[in-house]
Amino acid sequence: MIDKTTDPQEAIRIAIKREREAHEFYKNHADLFENKATKEMFLFLAKEEKKHEERLQAELDENLHYEM
Repeated sequence: MIDKTTDPQEAIRIAIKREREAHEFYKNHADLFENKATKEMFLFLAKEEKKHEERLQAELDENLHYEM
């Protein structure tokens, strides 16, 4: 859980975990749908979540770099 006492880096780590979970959810559930549009929407959302994860990881890496 994130609250005002959470370290910023820990908050980013939590967000990365949630983005990864969302990516896996959409990717794993896309094949459940026969409707092409629904399947494509789930795959699109999976890609978006992956982008979010990568962006957050880049931010975390950048912050760690500056602290060293």
